[in-house]
Amino acid sequence: MTLTDSSDSGAQTITRILRNARARRDPRDIPGAEALLGRRVRPGLTQLDVARLVNASSRWYRALENGEQRNYSDAFLGAVRRILNLNDTEWDLVYRLSRHRTMPPPDQQPPRVRSARMPAAIRTLLEQMPFPAYICDYRWDVLGYNARMAADFPWLLHGLNVMLWALTYPEARNQLIDWERGWAAPMMAQLRVHAEQWRHDAGMRAVLDTVLADPDARRLWNSSDLPALSHPDSAVPRRLYLPRQGEKEFSVVLVTMTPDAMPACRLMVLIPV
Repeated sequence: MTLTDSSDSGAQTITRILRNARARRDPRDIPGAEALLGRRVRPGLTQLDVARLVNASSRWYRALENGEQRNYSDAFLGAVRRILNLNDTEWDLVYRLSRHRTMPPPDQQPPRVRSARMPAAIRTLLEQMPFPAYICDYRWDVLGYNARMAADFPWLLHGLNVMLWALTYPEARNQLIDWERGWAAPMMAQLRVHAEQWRHDAGMRAVLDTVLADPDARRLWNSSDLPALSHPDSAVPRRLYLPRQGEKEFSVVLVTMTPDAMPACRLMVLIPV
């Protein structure tokens, strides 16, 4: 087989995987998708739909699906993976064939969930909470979450850092209504506090560097209007979209607690208003 034949085969594989994923993906399972794309009653996304959901041009996404060799960023490919809900095998093939290399080593990937031992009693409390809830450390790396949280925020299944998802991922801006004022600004204020408090922590620095690489996030970081917050204000409701709920808006308040057994961590609970 010639090099050209091998390249063509790789392009066809990418095309087949992404087309099949688009056909089976139900937009009703993507929070905020119906508000952005309009009401849908059956599975299936167009190329334009995917491009809008990952905040890219239709030409750029179409080039990927056609197997064209471009300088696709890891952030863009990761967004495509989450929106199309690619399984591990599909993701591995798309990444390797589009980038002509294996998955990046851990030290070159964005900070992700770090495994940590959680006391059994706290894990039981988390799982039995009647509201969506999760526990994260001071870097906002998720250590655990309950089933209600995963159902409302599918990105958790990909092991993402809360701050990175909320401030830099396009799907967060689809799901979180009034993203900049209602969500991003108060979270950025908290990030500033933690970045100063743990300024010598390499993991915290990695989160900050990744956030500040996003132009909108950097603009917020440099804003003089950020509130003075070290934790979410539980008196202020925030609005969002949920999977399978179409364009219906939901309001929640965020309540935080610090378990005595995990003093550097937070238990975050989303209570419906």
